[in-house]
Amino acid sequence: MSTWKAPRDYQEEERRRARQLRRRRVRRNRAILGVCCLVVIVFACVQLSGLLKGDGPDAAQSGASSSSASSSASSSAASSSAASSTVSSMPEEESTPAAVVDTGDWRLILVNNNVPLPDGYEVETQVADDNTGKELQAEAAEAYRKMDAAAAAEGVDLMLCSGYRSVDYQTQLFEAEKQENLDKGCSEQEAYDLAKTVVAVPGRSEHNSGLAADIVTPSHQVLDSDFENTDAFAWLSQHAAEYGFILRYPKDKQAITGIIYEPWHYRYVGPENAAAIAQSGLCLEEVHGYAEQAGQ
Repeated sequence: MSTWKAPRDYQEEERRRARQLRRRRVRRNRAILGVCCLVVIVFACVQLSGLLKGDGPDAAQSGASSSSASSSASSSAASSSAASSTVSSMPEEESTPAAVVDTGDWRLILVNNNVPLPDGYEVETQVADDNTGKELQAEAAEAYRKMDAAAAAEGVDLMLCSGYRSVDYQTQLFEAEKQENLDKGCSEQEAYDLAKTVVAVPGRSEHNSGLAADIVTPSHQVLDSDFENTDAFAWLSQHAAEYGFILRYPKDKQAITGIIYEPWHYRYVGPENAAAIAQSGLCLEEVHGYAEQAGQ
């Protein structure tokens, strides 16, 4: 069973590798420069030796020619040195590795406040958690049951508190959140904008796809950031990707997802996709090439 490395650890490892690569390049450039200088020196010595041994106009002409060649070679070596120095001194750009996935895979469907579910989208659901009766899309439900059993075998209790939601039910949740903002004195637009950072617009929620799972634990059933301090979250951080689930709204991606950090919200994408995404440190919007999106 593979162990998933947290995105921050992966990025630190990538920076360490990048520094090592830069040092190797500097050593390589210095070695190339040294060889070039040696070749120039040997060439100059050979030509000078021939000039000293020769006599007459032909020898002088040969000497002038060799002197010119030596000067040209020296100039070339100097240019090579300058180029090598420029290359070695330029900092290598550190970039986040892309997740190697097929974004056409239906399990990677992107749903957020800017990207609604496709017209005619249908989902077959199954009960994923017998204790709560919550459902997920059929494949996701089977994966969740396996993950739940694996966690239980290690003494960790998972609880699926929310899975598939119909659009009608999503509408009720959204309107309730919006009304709370209105009651606080927000304008209609302000109430709407604030509501969609917590509850997705109906028809634009991952829960409507059947692929999103809100997971808690019996000892902490509140959907708040303190869930990250539970044994359940620690276990999910290590093993969720093995069963095809990713943390959908990471703390450091809020500006891109448009959703607050939700340590309880997981998204089923399939084991192979989850492994690639977890290793890359990207969120689903970035995997699809969106620089800034808002959704849940």
